[in-house]
Amino acid sequence: MNKKTILTSIFILTAMLPSLSLAEVGRKAPSADGLISAGPYYNPATKSYFELRRMQDVPGKQTRWFGAKDLAEKLVFKGTQGHLATVKNLETHQFIMRNFKAGNYWIGLQYFCSSQSLKWVDGTDAGQSGFSAWDTQWSNTDIRCANMNYMPVHYTTHTATKALRWRASGPNKGYVLYLVEYPTGKE
Repeated sequence: MNKKTILTSIFILTAMLPSLSLAEVGRKAPSADGLISAGPYYNPATKSYFELRRMQDVPGKQTRWFGAKDLAEKLVFKGTQGHLATVKNLETHQFIMRNFKAGNYWIGLQYFCSSQSLKWVDGTDAGQSGFSAWDTQWSNTDIRCANMNYMPVHYTTHTATKALRWRASGPNKGYVLYLVEYPTGKE
């Protein structure tokens, strides 16, 4: 094959795979247009890759938790389907703080109002792990679910410490960033 054929093939493949993004080594936040992601970075503690992605100007539900969940589940890295990130221990939380910028972005955790329980997108009970990264400003208040069944959880930057913390939001809250995990089981 000549160089022109190879470049044309790459262009066609790129156009056919809109869910893929480019990445830059050491990048902690996606580009403003969402074409370049942060990561994926390998976490040996979980044997998963994590990638911070920006929604590419898609209106409506795409900025909400379920939209981010749907987008994450359409992604594949190293043959492994992605999902919103699960942060079940301190090591993973510290890994995320080291590798990604502070800010507001969706993770794979939901607070179910009626049972007052937390569930990860993989179905595990978050209360069983013994780890929590709740923002004290949120967790010390009365949780008001109103008529909602659940509240999605996101990372936010704690005002005083500048560290990442969990905070629940109403289901109509929107963010442009979401954290994807690819549980490959190996590097």
